[in-house]
Amino acid sequence: MLLESLTTNFFAGGESDEQDVNLRPRWREAMAEGLYHSGGLRLLQAFFRRYEFAPGNCRKLQPLRRAMLPKFAILCYHRVGIGGIPLFSELPPEVFEAQMRFLRRYYRVVSLDEICEEMERPTKNGHAVAVTFDDGYRDLYTQALPILKRYQIPATVFLPVVSIEAGQVPWYDRIFLALKVFSKNHWELTLDRPRTFQLFSHQARLRAATEIIQYLRTVPDLDRKAHCQSLEEQVTLPSEELRDRMLTWDQVRAMRGAGITFGSHTMTHPVVSRLTEEQLASELGQSKQLLEQRIAAPARHFAFPFGKRADCGEAALPVLVRYGYRSAATTVEGNNVPGDNLYALRRTQVGNERSVPVYAFKLNQLFFAAEAGDWWRPIPLRLR
Repeated sequence: MLLESLTTNFFAGGESDEQDVNLRPRWREAMAEGLYHSGGLRLLQAFFRRYEFAPGNCRKLQPLRRAMLPKFAILCYHRVGIGGIPLFSELPPEVFEAQMRFLRRYYRVVSLDEICEEMERPTKNGHAVAVTFDDGYRDLYTQALPILKRYQIPATVFLPVVSIEAGQVPWYDRIFLALKVFSKNHWELTLDRPRTFQLFSHQARLRAATEIIQYLRTVPDLDRKAHCQSLEEQVTLPSEELRDRMLTWDQVRAMRGAGITFGSHTMTHPVVSRLTEEQLASELGQSKQLLEQRIAAPARHFAFPFGKRADCGEAALPVLVRYGYRSAATTVEGNNVPGDNLYALRRTQVGNERSVPVYAFKLNQLFFAAEAGDWWRPIPLRLR
């Protein structure tokens, strides 16, 4: 009962926590550190072979409804490195190495192909984890690849193909950079309405960029491109900040030779739900075809840019099937189980967590949660 009480409070952040909410992260990190260094993590994993958290927000424990049902966690990273683009994400290589070392020691680490296979044809191999990266930043070659090879991690990288082809960072990175270098302390822009963004600190500039990008995720793609062009006409982006930030095709092919799998992340990283039928065919179909030409291998997997429910859209489903994709990954949080929709795979973004014990707890939490069922309608059999 003590283990149940501690675990429920850790994940739920219940009323038994300190009254000062600012103390909660320190309390939780201390608990995670204790379990991690004492070996209690194994005890916790054994406990949750028999119990799981019920669906919803109640965070009540219940006996496993299907004890033999394996769960699959897919981790979503963006970069391994610090400094420069992408400005929204930093992960020191030594922290990433500690995370991969932990995965290799405590989990069955498999490829995305193996997860798809086991979701369609369940085995008795048990829970598993797959590692994926979005966007194709160059530090995946310079920093991540040696670590992935050292720990034999079969990762998948999703590429926005135009960014690799042209050597240009995606549009949202350019917005972050524009807000970073804009010379004034306020910026008047017209989005859904005239707006004035206050830019008196680094954090304020990051918040402003995030808010602009969030708005642009809600408009048709042509409108998004027009807004981006208008914004860049008002600021000069420093070329040295943009240079050599993306993988080259030679690096992609070298990574593939080292066992890394590549999938499509569209051509230009649009919000898929905002595309017309013609744009869908170009972004999903052309990106796959060009990627396969460049790497001389099939590209079976797709990842939705941004990847939340509102970003995906049901119109993409038949297009994904038509072009021969085997899976499509979102960034909707949670685990995956046999029978789930392979075109709506859940992924979790835990890579920016710099405390390995807390990283370990967050991973465990993925397996503690009861399966939630498809949030997206199943693919009709005739489309498979």
